[in-house]
Amino acid sequence: MPRGKNLRWAVALFSLSSILSACGSPASSPASGASSTVHVVFAGSLEQLNDQFLGPAFEKSQHIHYQGRGGGSYGMAHEIASGTIPADIFESIGQGPIRSVGKSANPWAIAVASSPLVLAYNPHSPYAHQLNLIRSGKKPFSDLFSILAQPRFKLGRTNPNTDPQGQAFVMAMDLAQKLYHLPRSMPQKILGPTTKGSEIYTEEGILSLLQSGGLDASSAFLSEAIQRHLTYIMFPSKLNFSNPQNAAWYSQAHLKLSNGTIVSGTPLSIDITAIGHPPSSQAISFLQFILSSQGRTLFRREGYSVFRPYVLGQTNKLPHALRTALQHAL
Repeated sequence: MPRGKNLRWAVALFSLSSILSACGSPASSPASGASSTVHVVFAGSLEQLNDQFLGPAFEKSQHIHYQGRGGGSYGMAHEIASGTIPADIFESIGQGPIRSVGKSANPWAIAVASSPLVLAYNPHSPYAHQLNLIRSGKKPFSDLFSILAQPRFKLGRTNPNTDPQGQAFVMAMDLAQKLYHLPRSMPQKILGPTTKGSEIYTEEGILSLLQSGGLDASSAFLSEAIQRHLTYIMFPSKLNFSNPQNAAWYSQAHLKLSNGTIVSGTPLSIDITAIGHPPSSQAISFLQFILSSQGRTLFRREGYSVFRPYVLGQTNKLPHALRTALQHAL
């Protein structure tokens, strides 16, 4: 080939190579956002809220991939602390599990909402008629406990060693004994062994078991009952652990866990923190979305009591972007 043609071919190939390099491939281009993922770890009771509503809405709004994982709050906290699961965000029921994460958690959390404790029950249970009378107010609420204590009654609850809901339900039985002057043996008749036994189930599976007829009733949060269209009995404010004004009353209840730790009753809010120092940009974006009007509307729509969010822990360590988002959260 003549020298002039060689030169023209070389220039053409170099130009084509330069164009391809500048364009890049869709898989490797930063603009594709393929590697931008927020890993959200949450209490099992928040699974439907996150996986069906918050996660998809966040992805659509922010163009960041959402990856969720749920389980008992304390169990999830220990997995985060040990590094066995990836986490940018941790959504806990109460502050206790967040403290269990250790140094990988930030020294702050944001309380965004709460959900009262209720008793969900199967409308086809042999005990449904009696429970319906209590639900409708035709029988006093205090009659509920003698029904739950019946030997053949199949009651489900979550593990108090790993889940704040499980702890709250046990302590609610103790507080009910005081509130309604029930026999001292009543909580034990209802619960059996406090931290172990055949009536303890995973937070992710207990309500499905209830719906399938495997249980007569189960502990639940109001939000879960609404989301799953369950029949339920509302617990009064002094037993549902959702009212901060009853904090002193809740604190009268105590529970000894299997590892010897003693926990006290406390109002249960949804507390959220970021994992990692500094928090990832994806974590900041997810928290900003939760504090936005769209995020808070989703909480409200799914049965949560939404209040003006506030910071727990070291407020001065909160990233500036989140301080701004808090100022605009209503």
